[in-house]
Amino acid sequence: MKRTNKLSYILVLMVIAMLASVAAPVLADDAKVEAINEAKASFSDLYEAINPSVVYVAVAKAKEQTGVTYNIDDFEFPWGDLFPDFEKYFQDEGGKEKQEQEQESEPELTYGSGTGFLWDDEGHIVTNNHVIEDAVEITITYSDGIQRKAEVIGADPDSDLAVLAVEDPKEGLTPVTMGDSAALKPGDLAAAIGNPLGQTGTMTQGIISALGRSYSVGGGVDGNYTIPDVIQTDASINPGNSGGVLINADGEVIGVVMAFSSYSYSSAGIGYAIPSNLVKRVVPSLIENGEYQHPWIGFSGNALSPKINELLELDHDQRGAFIQSVTAGSPADKAGIRGGDEDMEIEKGVSIKVGGDIITKINDRDVKGMDDIIAYLSSNTSIGDTITLHVLRDGEELDVDLTLAARPNPAERAAANAAAEEEEEPAAETGKPSLGVYISELTDSVLDDLDLPEDTKGVLVNSVIEDSAAADAGIEENDVITAFDGVEVSGVAELKGEIEKHLPGERVTLTVIRGDETKDFRLTLGNSLSR
Repeated sequence: MKRTNKLSYILVLMVIAMLASVAAPVLADDAKVEAINEAKASFSDLYEAINPSVVYVAVAKAKEQTGVTYNIDDFEFPWGDLFPDFEKYFQDEGGKEKQEQEQESEPELTYGSGTGFLWDDEGHIVTNNHVIEDAVEITITYSDGIQRKAEVIGADPDSDLAVLAVEDPKEGLTPVTMGDSAALKPGDLAAAIGNPLGQTGTMTQGIISALGRSYSVGGGVDGNYTIPDVIQTDASINPGNSGGVLINADGEVIGVVMAFSSYSYSSAGIGYAIPSNLVKRVVPSLIENGEYQHPWIGFSGNALSPKINELLELDHDQRGAFIQSVTAGSPADKAGIRGGDEDMEIEKGVSIKVGGDIITKINDRDVKGMDDIIAYLSSNTSIGDTITLHVLRDGEELDVDLTLAARPNPAERAAANAAAEEEEEPAAETGKPSLGVYISELTDSVLDDLDLPEDTKGVLVNSVIEDSAAADAGIEENDVITAFDGVEVSGVAELKGEIEKHLPGERVTLTVIRGDETKDFRLTLGNSLSR
Protein backbone atom coordinates (compact mmCIF):
# COMPACT_ATOMS: atom_id res chain seq x y z
CA MET A 1 0.00 0.00 0.00
CA LYS A 2 2.81 2.34 0.82
CA ARG A 3 4.48 1.45 -2.45
CA THR A 4 1.29 2.27 -4.37
CA ASN A 5 0.97 5.63 -2.62
CA LYS A 6 4.61 6.42 -3.38
CA LEU A 7 4.13 5.59 -7.05
CA SER A 8 1.00 7.71 -7.21
CA TYR A 9 2.92 10.60 -5.64
CA ILE A 10 5.67 10.33 -8.26
CA LEU A 11 3.11 10.23 -11.08
CA VAL A 12 1.45 13.38 -9.74
CA LEU A 13 4.80 15.18 -9.66
CA MET A 14 5.54 14.15 -13.23
CA VAL A 15 2.16 15.40 -14.44
CA ILE A 16 2.73 18.73 -12.67
CA ALA A 17 6.17 19.05 -14.27
CA MET A 18 4.75 18.30 -17.71
CA LEU A 19 2.00 20.85 -17.29
CA ALA A 20 4.51 23.46 -16.12
CA SER A 21 6.70 22.85 -19.16
CA VAL A 22 3.72 23.26 -21.48
CA ALA A 23 2.50 26.36 -19.68
CA ALA A 24 5.90 28.09 -19.62
CA PRO A 25 5.84 29.30 -23.27
CA VAL A 26 2.23 30.44 -22.82
CA LEU A 27 3.18 32.38 -19.71
CA ALA A 28 6.19 33.83 -21.53
CA ASP A 29 3.96 34.92 -24.43
CA ASP A 30 1.50 36.43 -21.97
CA ALA A 31 4.38 38.34 -20.37
CA LYS A 32 5.45 39.68 -23.77
CA VAL A 33 1.89 40.75 -24.59
CA GLU A 34 1.59 42.43 -21.21
CA ALA A 35 4.91 44.27 -21.74
CA ILE A 36 3.79 45.42 -25.18
CA ASN A 37 0.46 46.62 -23.83
CA GLU A 38 2.24 48.48 -21.04
CA ALA A 39 4.57 50.13 -23.56
CA LYS A 40 1.61 51.18 -25.71
CA ALA A 41 -0.19 52.58 -22.69
CA SER A 42 2.99 54.37 -21.67
CA PHE A 43 3.37 56.05 -25.07
CA SER A 44 -0.32 56.95 -25.02
CA ASP A 45 0.19 58.79 -21.75
CA LEU A 46 3.33 60.45 -23.11
CA TYR A 47 1.45 61.66 -26.17
CA GLU A 48 -1.17 63.30 -24.00
CA ALA A 49 1.56 65.02 -21.99
CA ILE A 50 3.90 66.11 -24.80
CA ASN A 51 1.71 66.80 -27.84
CA PRO A 52 0.45 70.16 -26.44
CA SER A 53 4.10 71.31 -26.47
CA VAL A 54 4.49 70.44 -30.17
CA VAL A 55 3.38 73.00 -32.77
CA TYR A 56 2.66 73.18 -36.48
CA VAL A 57 4.99 75.60 -38.28
CA ALA A 58 3.63 77.13 -41.52
CA VAL A 59 6.11 79.12 -43.60
CA ALA A 60 5.74 81.47 -46.56
CA LYS A 61 8.81 82.01 -48.75
CA ALA A 62 9.49 84.09 -51.82
CA LYS A 63 9.24 81.65 -54.71
CA GLU A 64 12.47 82.66 -56.36
CA GLN A 65 14.34 81.98 -53.12
CA THR A 66 13.36 78.34 -52.87
CA GLY A 67 15.30 75.50 -54.43
CA VAL A 68 15.92 71.80 -54.33
CA THR A 69 18.15 70.66 -51.49
CA TYR A 70 18.65 67.48 -49.52
CA ASN A 71 16.27 68.63 -46.74
CA ILE A 72 13.03 66.71 -46.39
CA ASP A 73 10.69 69.71 -46.50
CA ASP A 74 12.22 71.83 -49.31
CA PHE A 75 10.01 70.77 -52.20
CA GLU A 76 6.90 71.80 -54.09
CA PHE A 77 3.87 69.92 -52.75
CA PRO A 78 0.14 70.30 -53.55
CA TRP A 79 -0.84 71.14 -49.98
CA GLY A 80 -3.96 72.97 -51.09
CA ASP A 81 -5.24 69.96 -53.03
CA LEU A 82 -4.80 67.56 -50.12
CA PHE A 83 -5.58 69.97 -47.28
CA PRO A 84 -8.09 72.64 -48.38
CA ASP A 85 -7.65 74.64 -45.15
CA PHE A 86 -3.86 74.87 -45.47
CA GLU A 87 -3.72 78.50 -46.64
CA LYS A 88 -5.88 79.69 -43.72
CA TYR A 89 -2.67 79.86 -41.72
CA PHE A 90 -1.71 82.88 -43.81
CA GLN A 91 -4.97 84.83 -43.51
CA ASP A 92 -5.12 88.14 -41.68
CA GLU A 93 -7.37 88.78 -38.70
CA GLY A 94 -10.24 89.82 -40.95
CA GLY A 95 -10.11 86.49 -42.74
CA LYS A 96 -9.04 87.92 -46.11
CA GLU A 97 -6.20 85.98 -47.61
CA LYS A 98 -2.87 87.77 -47.52
CA GLN A 99 -2.27 86.68 -51.09
CA GLU A 100 -5.13 88.96 -52.28
CA GLN A 101 -3.56 91.93 -50.50
CA GLU A 102 -0.15 91.65 -52.11
CA GLN A 103 0.85 94.11 -54.79
CA GLU A 104 1.61 92.79 -58.27
CA SER A 105 5.21 93.90 -57.88
CA GLU A 106 5.75 91.75 -54.77
CA PRO A 107 7.27 88.29 -55.19
CA GLU A 108 5.00 85.29 -55.52
CA LEU A 109 4.96 83.18 -52.38
CA THR A 110 5.23 79.47 -51.96
CA TYR A 111 4.26 77.63 -48.81
CA GLY A 112 5.84 74.92 -46.72
CA SER A 113 5.43 73.43 -43.29
CA GLY A 114 7.22 71.65 -40.52
CA THR A 115 7.12 71.12 -36.79
CA GLY A 116 8.45 72.85 -33.70
CA PHE A 117 8.29 72.42 -29.93
CA LEU A 118 8.11 74.59 -26.83
CA TRP A 119 11.54 75.15 -25.29
CA ASP A 120 10.91 77.34 -22.24
CA ASP A 121 8.39 79.35 -20.22
CA GLU A 122 9.04 82.40 -22.42
CA GLY A 123 7.35 80.60 -25.32
CA HIS A 124 10.40 80.08 -27.55
CA ILE A 125 9.88 77.47 -30.24
CA VAL A 126 12.70 75.26 -31.55
CA THR A 127 12.60 73.91 -35.11
CA ASN A 128 14.96 73.08 -37.97
CA ASN A 129 16.83 75.85 -39.74
CA HIS A 130 15.86 74.40 -43.11
CA VAL A 131 12.17 74.71 -42.19
CA ILE A 132 12.30 78.50 -41.70
CA GLU A 133 15.26 79.45 -43.91
CA ASP A 134 14.43 82.44 -46.18
CA ALA A 135 10.95 82.72 -44.65
CA VAL A 136 9.07 86.01 -45.13
CA GLU A 137 6.24 84.99 -42.82
CA ILE A 138 5.91 82.31 -40.14
CA THR A 139 2.75 81.16 -38.39
CA ILE A 140 2.65 78.57 -35.64
CA THR A 141 -0.45 76.62 -34.63
CA TYR A 142 -0.78 75.04 -31.21
CA SER A 143 -2.35 71.61 -30.78
CA ASP A 144 -5.74 73.16 -29.93
CA GLY A 145 -5.79 75.20 -33.16
CA ILE A 146 -4.78 78.58 -31.71
CA GLN A 147 -2.48 80.47 -34.11
CA ARG A 148 0.28 83.00 -33.53
CA LYS A 149 2.76 84.86 -35.72
CA ALA A 150 6.42 84.13 -35.07
CA GLU A 151 9.81 85.40 -36.12
CA VAL A 152 13.30 83.90 -36.20
CA ILE A 153 15.56 85.17 -33.40
CA GLY A 154 18.44 82.76 -33.94
CA ALA A 155 19.54 80.18 -36.46
CA ASP A 156 22.51 77.88 -36.96
CA PRO A 157 22.74 76.23 -40.40
CA ASP A 158 25.63 74.00 -39.28
CA SER A 159 23.44 72.20 -36.73
CA ASP A 160 20.19 72.78 -38.67
CA LEU A 161 18.55 74.39 -35.64
CA ALA A 162 16.57 77.61 -35.28
CA VAL A 163 14.60 79.37 -32.53
CA LEU A 164 11.36 81.31 -33.01
CA ALA A 165 9.94 84.05 -30.81
CA VAL A 166 6.13 83.96 -30.76
CA GLU A 167 3.86 87.00 -30.61
CA ASP A 168 1.76 86.74 -27.43
CA PRO A 169 2.71 83.08 -26.74
CA LYS A 170 -0.01 80.88 -25.32
CA GLU A 171 0.18 80.46 -21.56
CA GLY A 172 -0.23 77.34 -19.47
CA LEU A 173 1.88 75.05 -21.63
CA THR A 174 4.71 72.93 -20.28
CA PRO A 175 8.08 73.07 -22.08
CA VAL A 176 9.55 69.75 -23.14
CA THR A 177 12.09 67.96 -20.97
CA MET A 178 15.41 67.38 -22.69
CA GLY A 179 17.08 63.98 -22.26
CA ASP A 180 20.64 62.68 -22.52
CA SER A 181 21.37 61.45 -26.04
CA ALA A 182 24.71 60.02 -24.86
CA ALA A 183 22.80 57.43 -22.82
CA LEU A 184 21.00 55.97 -25.85
CA LYS A 185 21.55 52.45 -27.11
CA PRO A 186 20.38 50.78 -30.32
CA GLY A 187 17.13 48.99 -29.55
CA ASP A 188 15.83 51.62 -27.12
CA LEU A 189 12.19 52.54 -27.67
CA ALA A 190 11.58 55.88 -29.37
CA ALA A 191 8.64 57.84 -30.72
CA ALA A 192 8.37 60.87 -33.01
CA ILE A 193 5.67 63.53 -32.69
CA GLY A 194 5.17 65.97 -35.53
CA ASN A 195 3.10 66.98 -38.54
CA PRO A 196 4.01 64.63 -41.43
CA LEU A 197 2.38 65.60 -44.73
CA GLY A 198 0.33 68.21 -42.87
CA GLN A 199 -1.26 65.62 -40.56
CA THR A 200 -0.97 67.49 -37.28
CA GLY A 201 -0.26 65.82 -33.97
CA THR A 202 0.97 62.52 -35.41
CA MET A 203 2.95 60.08 -33.26
CA THR A 204 4.96 57.23 -34.76
CA GLN A 205 6.70 54.60 -32.68
CA GLY A 206 9.88 52.58 -33.21
CA ILE A 207 13.34 52.06 -31.82
CA ILE A 208 16.75 53.64 -31.97
CA SER A 209 18.13 51.71 -34.93
CA ALA A 210 21.67 53.17 -34.99
CA LEU A 211 23.83 55.83 -33.36
CA GLY A 212 26.84 57.90 -34.36
CA ARG A 213 25.67 58.75 -37.88
CA SER A 214 27.04 61.89 -39.56
CA TYR A 215 24.84 64.12 -41.69
CA SER A 216 26.16 66.67 -44.17
CA VAL A 217 24.65 70.15 -43.92
CA GLY A 218 26.56 72.23 -46.48
CA GLY A 219 29.89 73.38 -47.80
CA GLY A 220 32.70 74.89 -45.81
CA VAL A 221 36.12 76.28 -46.67
CA ASP A 222 37.61 72.79 -46.53
CA GLY A 223 34.52 70.89 -47.63
CA ASN A 224 31.19 70.01 -46.07
CA TYR A 225 30.54 70.27 -42.35
CA THR A 226 28.48 67.53 -40.75
CA ILE A 227 26.21 67.15 -37.77
CA PRO A 228 27.87 64.47 -35.62
CA ASP A 229 26.33 61.71 -33.50
CA VAL A 230 23.06 61.86 -35.44
CA ILE A 231 20.41 59.42 -34.19
CA GLN A 232 18.86 56.94 -36.62
CA THR A 233 15.38 55.61 -35.92
CA ASP A 234 12.87 53.37 -37.65
CA ALA A 235 9.95 55.41 -36.30
CA SER A 236 8.13 56.58 -39.45
CA ILE A 237 9.44 60.00 -40.60
CA ASN A 238 7.93 61.92 -43.53
CA PRO A 239 8.00 65.47 -44.95
CA GLY A 240 6.57 67.77 -42.28
CA ASN A 241 8.19 65.92 -39.36
CA SER A 242 11.20 68.25 -39.55
CA GLY A 243 11.70 70.14 -36.29
CA GLY A 244 9.58 67.72 -34.31
CA VAL A 245 10.60 65.73 -31.25
CA LEU A 246 12.02 62.25 -30.89
CA ILE A 247 11.27 61.07 -27.36
CA ASN A 248 12.29 58.11 -25.22
CA ALA A 249 10.07 55.92 -23.04
CA ASP A 250 10.41 58.46 -20.20
CA GLY A 251 8.98 61.26 -22.31
CA GLU A 252 12.30 63.09 -22.63
CA VAL A 253 13.30 64.69 -25.93
CA ILE A 254 16.38 62.80 -27.11
CA GLY A 255 16.54 64.34 -30.58
CA VAL A 256 15.10 66.87 -33.03
CA VAL A 257 13.83 65.17 -36.18
CA MET A 258 15.56 66.52 -39.28
CA ALA A 259 15.54 64.14 -42.27
CA PHE A 260 15.00 60.66 -43.64
CA SER A 261 16.54 58.49 -46.35
CA SER A 262 14.32 56.99 -49.03
CA TYR A 263 14.39 56.19 -52.73
CA SER A 264 10.65 56.90 -52.96
CA TYR A 265 10.71 60.17 -50.96
CA SER A 266 8.46 58.65 -48.33
CA SER A 267 9.23 56.90 -45.07
CA ALA A 268 11.48 53.87 -45.48
CA GLY A 269 12.25 53.30 -41.83
CA ILE A 270 15.46 55.36 -41.85
CA GLY A 271 14.90 58.66 -40.09
CA TYR A 272 17.46 61.00 -38.53
CA ALA A 273 17.39 63.27 -35.50
CA ILE A 274 19.82 65.86 -34.15
CA PRO A 275 21.07 64.56 -30.76
CA SER A 276 19.62 66.30 -27.71
CA ASN A 277 23.05 66.98 -26.20
CA LEU A 278 23.95 69.12 -29.23
CA VAL A 279 20.56 70.83 -29.08
CA LYS A 280 21.15 71.71 -25.41
CA ARG A 281 24.42 73.42 -26.37
CA VAL A 282 23.13 75.33 -29.39
CA VAL A 283 19.65 76.56 -28.47
CA PRO A 284 20.52 78.68 -25.39
CA SER A 285 23.13 80.52 -27.47
CA LEU A 286 20.62 81.10 -30.28
CA ILE A 287 18.20 82.61 -27.77
CA GLU A 288 20.83 84.82 -26.15
CA ASN A 289 23.07 85.72 -29.08
CA GLY A 290 21.15 84.78 -32.23
CA GLU A 291 23.96 82.44 -33.29
CA TYR A 292 26.11 79.57 -32.10
CA GLN A 293 29.87 79.35 -32.56
CA HIS A 294 31.15 75.84 -33.10
CA PRO A 295 34.62 74.88 -31.81
CA TRP A 296 36.97 74.41 -34.76
CA ILE A 297 40.35 72.80 -35.43
CA GLY A 298 40.80 73.59 -39.11
CA PHE A 299 41.87 70.46 -40.95
CA SER A 300 40.28 67.89 -43.24
CA GLY A 301 41.10 64.27 -43.71
CA ASN A 302 39.99 60.70 -44.29
CA ALA A 303 39.62 57.62 -42.15
CA LEU A 304 42.47 55.13 -42.49
CA SER A 305 41.60 52.00 -44.45
CA PRO A 306 43.46 48.76 -45.17
CA LYS A 307 44.48 50.11 -48.60
CA ILE A 308 45.83 53.35 -47.13
CA ASN A 309 47.58 51.41 -44.37
CA GLU A 310 49.26 49.22 -46.96
CA LEU A 311 50.33 52.26 -48.98
CA LEU A 312 51.80 53.92 -45.88
CA GLU A 313 53.33 50.68 -44.60
CA LEU A 314 51.27 50.80 -41.42
CA ASP A 315 49.81 47.91 -39.46
CA HIS A 316 46.84 46.45 -41.35
CA ASP A 317 44.45 47.29 -38.47
CA GLN A 318 45.76 50.79 -37.70
CA ARG A 319 42.90 53.22 -37.04
CA GLY A 320 42.91 57.00 -37.14
CA ALA A 321 42.16 60.18 -39.09
CA PHE A 322 44.61 60.71 -41.95
CA ILE A 323 45.07 64.48 -42.40
CA GLN A 324 44.95 65.68 -46.01
CA SER A 325 44.94 69.48 -45.64
CA VAL A 326 45.27 72.16 -42.97
CA THR A 327 43.57 75.56 -43.23
CA ALA A 328 45.99 78.46 -43.10
CA GLY A 329 45.73 80.41 -39.85
CA SER A 330 43.60 77.77 -38.17
CA PRO A 331 44.28 76.30 -34.71
CA ALA A 332 45.71 73.20 -36.39
CA ASP A 333 48.03 75.34 -38.51
CA LYS A 334 49.22 77.32 -35.49
CA ALA A 335 49.85 74.11 -33.53
CA GLY A 336 51.95 72.62 -36.33
CA ILE A 337 49.61 69.86 -37.50
CA ARG A 338 50.81 68.66 -40.90
CA GLY A 339 48.75 67.97 -44.00
CA GLY A 340 49.76 65.78 -46.91
CA ASP A 341 52.46 67.04 -49.26
CA GLU A 342 53.03 64.19 -51.72
CA ASP A 343 50.55 62.62 -54.13
CA MET A 344 50.28 58.82 -54.26
CA GLU A 345 47.76 56.69 -56.15
CA ILE A 346 45.79 54.38 -53.89
CA GLU A 347 43.91 52.74 -56.75
CA LYS A 348 43.37 53.48 -60.42
CA GLY A 349 42.17 57.06 -60.78
CA VAL A 350 42.14 57.69 -57.03
CA SER A 351 45.04 59.37 -55.26
CA ILE A 352 45.68 60.78 -51.81
CA LYS A 353 48.20 63.19 -50.35
CA VAL A 354 50.63 61.39 -48.06
CA GLY A 355 53.02 62.79 -45.50
CA GLY A 356 50.31 64.23 -43.25
CA ASP A 357 49.76 63.50 -39.57
CA ILE A 358 47.58 60.64 -38.41
CA ILE A 359 45.37 61.51 -35.43
CA THR A 360 44.79 58.45 -33.23
CA LYS A 361 43.38 60.10 -30.07
CA ILE A 362 41.76 63.35 -29.02
CA ASN A 363 42.08 63.97 -25.27
CA ASP A 364 42.64 60.22 -24.73
CA ARG A 365 39.51 59.36 -26.75
CA ASP A 366 40.25 56.86 -29.53
CA VAL A 367 39.84 58.20 -33.07
CA LYS A 368 38.82 55.94 -35.96
CA GLY A 369 38.18 58.74 -38.45
CA MET A 370 37.19 62.39 -38.89
CA ASP A 371 33.67 61.75 -37.60
CA ASP A 372 35.04 60.83 -34.18
CA ILE A 373 36.95 64.12 -33.97
CA ILE A 374 33.91 66.17 -35.03
CA ALA A 375 31.67 64.33 -32.58
CA TYR A 376 34.08 64.87 -29.69
CA LEU A 377 34.44 68.58 -30.43
CA SER A 378 30.68 69.00 -30.67
CA SER A 379 29.78 67.21 -27.45
CA ASN A 380 32.71 67.96 -25.17
CA THR A 381 34.44 71.23 -26.04
CA SER A 382 33.93 74.97 -26.33
CA ILE A 383 35.79 77.79 -28.04
CA GLY A 384 38.99 78.58 -26.16
CA ASP A 385 39.43 75.06 -24.78
CA THR A 386 42.86 73.47 -25.15
CA ILE A 387 42.83 69.89 -26.39
CA THR A 388 45.55 67.31 -26.91
CA LEU A 389 45.86 65.36 -30.15
CA HIS A 390 47.83 62.12 -30.11
CA VAL A 391 49.62 62.07 -33.44
CA LEU A 392 51.46 59.45 -35.47
CA ARG A 393 54.08 61.30 -37.56
CA ASP A 394 56.83 59.63 -39.61
CA GLY A 395 56.54 56.47 -37.51
CA GLU A 396 56.81 58.32 -34.19
CA GLU A 397 54.09 59.11 -31.65
CA LEU A 398 53.72 62.56 -30.10
CA ASP A 399 51.16 64.78 -28.37
CA VAL A 400 50.18 68.14 -29.84
CA ASP A 401 48.26 70.73 -27.80
CA LEU A 402 46.08 73.29 -29.55
CA THR A 403 43.50 75.88 -28.56
CA LEU A 404 40.14 75.72 -30.32
CA ALA A 405 38.81 78.74 -32.21
CA ALA A 406 35.36 79.54 -33.61
CA ARG A 407 34.44 77.81 -36.84
CA PRO A 408 33.98 80.33 -39.67
CA ASN A 409 30.27 80.98 -40.13
CA PRO A 410 28.53 80.42 -43.50
CA ALA A 411 28.99 84.05 -44.56
CA GLU A 412 32.70 83.97 -43.70
CA ARG A 413 33.12 80.67 -45.55
CA ALA A 414 31.38 82.07 -48.63
CA ALA A 415 33.63 85.14 -48.54
CA ALA A 416 36.72 82.95 -48.16
CA ASN A 417 35.68 80.80 -51.11
CA ALA A 418 35.05 83.88 -53.26
CA ALA A 419 38.41 85.38 -52.31
CA ALA A 420 40.17 82.11 -53.08
CA GLU A 421 38.53 81.94 -56.51
CA GLU A 422 39.65 85.50 -57.32
CA GLU A 423 43.22 85.04 -56.09
CA GLU A 424 44.04 81.67 -57.60
CA GLU A 425 44.98 81.42 -61.25
CA PRO A 426 43.99 78.27 -63.17
CA ALA A 427 47.66 77.40 -63.58
CA ALA A 428 48.05 77.14 -59.85
CA GLU A 429 45.56 74.26 -59.73
CA THR A 430 47.02 70.77 -59.70
CA GLY A 431 45.41 67.49 -60.55
CA LYS A 432 42.09 66.87 -62.24
CA PRO A 433 38.61 67.72 -61.00
CA SER A 434 36.92 64.75 -59.37
CA LEU A 435 33.40 63.86 -58.32
CA GLY A 436 34.51 60.80 -56.38
CA VAL A 437 32.20 58.28 -58.04
CA TYR A 438 32.52 55.19 -60.19
CA ILE A 439 30.09 55.37 -63.13
CA SER A 440 28.88 53.27 -66.04
CA GLU A 441 26.58 53.54 -69.04
CA LEU A 442 22.83 53.13 -68.69
CA THR A 443 21.93 49.81 -70.27
CA ASP A 444 18.48 48.39 -70.94
CA SER A 445 18.89 45.99 -68.02
CA VAL A 446 19.89 48.84 -65.69
CA LEU A 447 16.89 50.92 -66.76
CA ASP A 448 14.68 47.90 -66.19
CA ASP A 449 16.16 47.24 -62.74
CA LEU A 450 15.66 50.89 -61.75
CA ASP A 451 12.17 50.98 -63.30
CA LEU A 452 13.10 53.96 -65.49
CA PRO A 453 11.73 54.81 -68.96
CA GLU A 454 13.73 53.26 -71.79
CA ASP A 455 14.53 56.71 -73.25
CA THR A 456 16.22 57.90 -70.01
CA LYS A 457 19.63 59.46 -70.70
CA GLY A 458 22.50 59.76 -68.24
CA VAL A 459 25.05 57.66 -66.37
CA LEU A 460 24.70 55.24 -63.48
CA VAL A 461 26.53 55.76 -60.20
CA ASN A 462 27.96 52.34 -59.35
CA SER A 463 29.63 53.39 -56.10
CA VAL A 464 30.66 56.51 -54.18
CA ILE A 465 34.16 56.98 -52.75
CA GLU A 466 34.18 57.63 -49.02
CA ASP A 467 34.81 61.28 -48.03
CA SER A 468 34.67 62.39 -51.69
CA ALA A 469 32.86 65.44 -53.07
CA ALA A 470 29.96 63.24 -54.14
CA ALA A 471 29.75 61.52 -50.74
CA ASP A 472 29.76 64.87 -48.94
CA ALA A 473 26.95 66.13 -51.18
CA GLY A 474 24.78 63.07 -50.60
CA ILE A 475 25.16 61.27 -53.95
CA GLU A 476 24.31 57.59 -53.56
CA GLU A 477 24.83 54.29 -55.34
CA ASN A 478 22.23 53.70 -58.11
CA ASP A 479 21.65 57.43 -58.62
CA VAL A 480 21.41 58.37 -62.31
CA ILE A 481 23.25 61.58 -63.22
CA THR A 482 21.37 63.31 -66.04
CA ALA A 483 23.03 66.74 -66.09
CA PHE A 484 26.27 68.37 -64.94
CA ASP A 485 25.98 72.05 -64.03
CA GLY A 486 22.93 72.44 -66.26
CA VAL A 487 24.38 70.54 -69.25
CA GLU A 488 22.57 67.30 -70.06
CA VAL A 489 24.78 64.21 -70.34
CA SER A 490 23.82 60.99 -72.07
CA GLY A 491 26.87 58.85 -71.37
CA VAL A 492 30.12 58.42 -69.48
CA ALA A 493 32.25 60.21 -72.08
CA GLU A 494 29.99 63.27 -72.07
CA LEU A 495 30.01 63.50 -68.27
CA LYS A 496 33.79 63.20 -68.10
CA GLY A 497 34.09 65.84 -70.80
CA GLU A 498 31.97 68.28 -68.81
CA ILE A 499 33.89 67.60 -65.60
CA GLU A 500 37.20 68.30 -67.36
CA LYS A 501 35.97 71.77 -68.32
CA HIS A 502 36.15 72.72 -64.64
CA LEU A 503 38.82 73.01 -61.96
CA PRO A 504 39.15 71.39 -58.55
CA GLY A 505 37.40 73.52 -55.96
CA GLU A 506 34.69 74.86 -58.27
CA ARG A 507 31.07 74.63 -57.16
CA VAL A 508 28.81 72.73 -59.55
CA THR A 509 25.33 71.21 -59.62
CA LEU A 510 24.51 67.58 -60.37
CA THR A 511 21.00 66.72 -61.55
CA VAL A 512 20.14 63.22 -60.41
CA ILE A 513 17.26 60.78 -60.78
CA ARG A 514 16.70 58.88 -57.54
CA GLY A 515 13.70 56.57 -57.55
CA ASP A 516 10.87 58.57 -59.04
CA GLU A 517 12.31 61.96 -58.07
CA THR A 518 14.69 64.32 -59.88
CA LYS A 519 16.92 66.26 -57.47
CA ASP A 520 19.76 68.79 -57.68
CA PHE A 521 22.90 68.49 -55.54
CA ARG A 522 25.45 71.26 -55.05
CA LEU A 523 29.04 70.15 -54.48
CA THR A 524 32.62 71.34 -54.62
CA LEU A 525 34.71 69.39 -57.11
CA GLY A 526 37.53 67.45 -55.49
CA ASN A 527 41.08 67.00 -56.73
CA SER A 528 41.91 63.58 -58.11
CA LEU A 529 45.38 63.97 -56.60
CA SER A 530 44.07 64.64 -53.11
CA ARG A 531 41.56 61.92 -52.63
